[in-house]
Amino acid sequence: MSAIVDALHGIRLFFTSNLGLKAGAVGIAILMFSLVHGAEDMERNVYVDVVVRPPADAQDMILVTETPDRVRVRLKGSRARLNAIRQDDLPPVDVEIKTREEPRYYFEKEMFDLPTGVEVVQVVPPSLTFKWAPRALRDLPVEVLLEGKLPSDLEWAGEPEVFPETVEVDGPRDVVNSMRTVRSMELDVSQLEEGVVQREIPLMGPPSNTSFEPQTVLVTLRVQPKMKERVLSPLRVDAEGVVPRAIRPRAVAVRIRGPVSMVDALNPASVLAIVNLTDLLASKGSASVRVQPRGLPDGIEVLGVEPASVTVLLPEPSQSAP
Repeated sequence: MSAIVDALHGIRLFFTSNLGLKAGAVGIAILMFSLVHGAEDMERNVYVDVVVRPPADAQDMILVTETPDRVRVRLKGSRARLNAIRQDDLPPVDVEIKTREEPRYYFEKEMFDLPTGVEVVQVVPPSLTFKWAPRALRDLPVEVLLEGKLPSDLEWAGEPEVFPETVEVDGPRDVVNSMRTVRSMELDVSQLEEGVVQREIPLMGPPSNTSFEPQTVLVTLRVQPKMKERVLSPLRVDAEGVVPRAIRPRAVAVRIRGPVSMVDALNPASVLAIVNLTDLLASKGSASVRVQPRGLPDGIEVLGVEPASVTVLLPEPSQSAP
């Protein structure tokens, strides 16, 4: 039993005696491990933005080869130095092209602004290729694409209105000259209701290496009830203001237009064809007087009267209304 007690006492002394020295030794060991481990070389990938500056002799040209917005750079250095590099703090690389006759540009390791002790191992892509084409600017009309059909009881009250009506397209001359319109994204009209509807619609993306402004257009659509034409005939012509001796012809035909429901429900007996003779009280003989349709509800449009005027035989002055 005493042997067990002595053993436990020895273990306690091992962990508790000179506790400060032991803790310091452990801290120093951890520090030395960190320093040695941090000094080891390692590799890391970062991405650096690329800014291409066109040459002076390419003012009327446009770059038709794709260039990356950034390149992948593989770095080598100590763990501590590489871990200290922040992606957002890396300055972009300026690619300055001397002439448009220069077809390729190679990245040099010295171009990258990096901390001391960090070196560039690899750049992907290692170079950029350039191909230039003549530039063109052209105003093109906007074409609005409508998807679906209006509800059966509605129809268009006019063509779609677009603002702006044209956009300026900038790009390679052969591409721009082959374009006829700039198309909008499709607009679904199947759920539209009667009235004026306005929508801001994005334009379809431009072809490769071309651009235009703005990117959206304002489309105005006018929707009305489905319209119908109808001829009311024969309508008896009556006079007001003076009782004439005769009216020739005595009946006319009136062509009207309006919403289908109103036109179909219209009773021709409620529509009058009137000639107003009030201004002819002092006249005698005959006169040609325009026929005026009356009794049509609001929303019904008169397209024409056939004949538009009739001949009225006026009474003798003694027979005129006082």
